[in-house]
Amino acid sequence: MKPNTGWGYRPYTELFDSRRALSPYICRLAPRRGGFTVDFIDDTQPDSEHIVYWRPRGNGEYTAVRPDMSGDFYPDMSGGFYTVDIDCGDLADYEVYVERNDGARSSVRLVRTGDVPGKVINYLHPDDREYAFSGNYLCSPSIVKLESGRLLASMDVFAGGAPQNLTLIYYSDDDGESWHYLVELFPCFWGKLFLVNGRLYMLGVSREYGDLLIGASDDDGVSWTAPTVLFRGANCSNMSGLHRAPMPVLISHGRIMTDVQYGAWQTKVFGDAVLSAPVDSDLLCAESWTLTDFWLPENHRDVAIDGIIGAIEGNVVEAPDGRIFDILRYADGRSLMLEFDPDDPEREPRFEAIIGFPSTTSKCDILYDPKSKLYFSLVSYNLSEPRTLRNLLSLICSEDLYEWKLVKHILDCRNDDPQKIAFQYVDFLIDGDDILFQSRTAYNGAKNFHDTNFETFHRISDFRGLL
Repeated sequence: MKPNTGWGYRPYTELFDSRRALSPYICRLAPRRGGFTVDFIDDTQPDSEHIVYWRPRGNGEYTAVRPDMSGDFYPDMSGGFYTVDIDCGDLADYEVYVERNDGARSSVRLVRTGDVPGKVINYLHPDDREYAFSGNYLCSPSIVKLESGRLLASMDVFAGGAPQNLTLIYYSDDDGESWHYLVELFPCFWGKLFLVNGRLYMLGVSREYGDLLIGASDDDGVSWTAPTVLFRGANCSNMSGLHRAPMPVLISHGRIMTDVQYGAWQTKVFGDAVLSAPVDSDLLCAESWTLTDFWLPENHRDVAIDGIIGAIEGNVVEAPDGRIFDILRYADGRSLMLEFDPDDPEREPRFEAIIGFPSTTSKCDILYDPKSKLYFSLVSYNLSEPRTLRNLLSLICSEDLYEWKLVKHILDCRNDDPQKIAFQYVDFLIDGDDILFQSRTAYNGAKNFHDTNFETFHRISDFRGLL
């Protein structure tokens, strides 16, 4: 057995269990009303015959479906890639697996049919144990548009107390109308895809509170360099370590900048910092990067923190006057604003303000639109009546980063159970006149609003027209 010298797997396989690598592998499920799509790969024997079997969960005989092998190859990918569309009942759970003609089988996967807003990038049933070595739910959306026009969407697999170390990447070559499996990164959690000088990067951690990692791809995400360790973390879920989310990466003042924390929910304190590097430096060289001293709430008693454990998941943005701010998730309806000095990149960020920000306590991105000269964000909108958690996704804007106003409610489920429905942790980009976004979505049978079962893609056409 030879070691993997890169970051990517297709699929990731534990050393003692070669089943996922040597058998057909269901790499994507996409439920819909009255049926579902199942995508699978078989890189080891792509020319073999395969049969897809499905039935209602735990009940009855399996129905066999033979894929159309002639039409379901994707020539730019290695090995065999197949997709099968299955018509069945609605609002019910189903089992599905793939068998090769030599008897090798994939895992039995679970899927629940029914409507879901947007286009399904990927789905994971809350009782499905395919990724139990990492978790059971989908999280951390990150979307990027490559120079080729291809869209990439990444997500990780998490569960409380689980290792949380696997990231899945999917691609679309038709502007988000359809999605296909590309590769898996291991270990990778809380990852952010971004481009610098045309090169694709992933910045993440090895696991919750783990090592801060960065890697690159020169072939549109198909293969990846081995990740560089930038800073070591605790690599333990109950001790303070590095914390982040797929937050925006800003290029300004000749530097690339993004937000990082150090802490843990168990310790009740998070310190906030900005990670940066010269934009023309070797970003895979750890020596290129600089981390500020951490802004720690306990060292700033003059700032009213109301017993909050500290701000997290910040947006590094450039203000109209050229100053750089880190605007962080802080409390319902409020955000913490710190100033970063790009000319002194090790200096602790300086407290600027606590601003009104109409979001519940949930991660969101802030992006500047040069055409309208406005800042935009897609937030889990904060309403007291009816009480919203993350079931109302709204577009907001600001001229100066201090004052924010509602543009439009985009996905509105405020009259549904907020404990079961959510559109959250949205990652988005501005594409001409449209906003493209990826949502961590809880819908149609999620365990709860937080432990989500979907990653979905959405488009807001002519978003400036909504102003």
